[in-house]
Amino acid sequence: MAKLTYRQIEAFRAVMVNGTTRAAAETLFVSQPAVSRLLTDFEETIGVKMFERRRRRLIPTPEARFFYEEVERAFVSLEKLSRVAEELREFPLGALRIASMPAVSVEFLPALTDQFCQLHPGVSVTLQVRNTQQVVDLVASQHFDMGIISGIELNDPSIEINVLADSRLVCVLPSRHRLASHDVIRPQDLEGEIFVSLGSEQSIRKKIDSVFDREGVSRQLMIDTQLHYAACAFVLAGNGVSLVDPITAWHYRRLGLIVKRFEPRVPYRYSIIAPKQRGQSDLARSFLELLDKSLIELEKESAGLFERKLQPEALVAGNGVAGNK
Repeated sequence: MAKLTYRQIEAFRAVMVNGTTRAAAETLFVSQPAVSRLLTDFEETIGVKMFERRRRRLIPTPEARFFYEEVERAFVSLEKLSRVAEELREFPLGALRIASMPAVSVEFLPALTDQFCQLHPGVSVTLQVRNTQQVVDLVASQHFDMGIISGIELNDPSIEINVLADSRLVCVLPSRHRLASHDVIRPQDLEGEIFVSLGSEQSIRKKIDSVFDREGVSRQLMIDTQLHYAACAFVLAGNGVSLVDPITAWHYRRLGLIVKRFEPRVPYRYSIIAPKQRGQSDLARSFLELLDKSLIELEKESAGLFERKLQPEALVAGNGVAGNK
């Protein structure tokens, strides 16, 4: 049995819509005999009579009306696909799925996402906030287009990882703290202070503790939390001091927190991950470009409290391995 051609179906639809072969021919920009021939071939191919011919008029049979319903559904789908393809060229439509650790999700990513949506009206954005390992799992399973994590070491062959920023932890103090006038905070300055620690199972906690242990500085370790923004909230309420990531600290600075440079350098890396076997979409590239610009602006705004790249003096000092590993 011969197969139906798209042209035959197109002729059938045009006749059903316009009522006559003449009107159908005008719609298809072909001759009337050409439409009649296509209809004849169409009926012979499917082996079913589709029209009654009465006084030069074509009267659709019940079979024709039934078949036409299916044809219309198919044509509507094709037209929709054509519109989507057209829109994708300008990418006003689409979806971007981002998973992120909490450290950049309090203000930075929501503000960045708002900018992105203004640049690309019609794009839907999903932002899931999870711990770093959960972010890795979501991206590895290809449920998300990208993930933002701390700089842990990854050995997953399904994930591609790139460094966003090699930065450092900063010291956060409550307003009117005795150290508010200091440009740089050192371990000795925090002797006897109530210290808000990050979770004991986090490797960054060990790095922080080792800095104070080496200097023989004793702190009051009375508060422990998993999240950088929770640590900032404790400090803002006057419940001690802490060392946290600079992006979170910069958000709380606007709320009244004092943010200071801390020496010696405790590295903190922000990384971006994506599924390795899947190409990057135009939307993802556009978001990453905007993300990089925002980090450049943040570095300038914070006067270097947030660092995008490891500083040469840190490398000379032997602190070249950045990240929360």
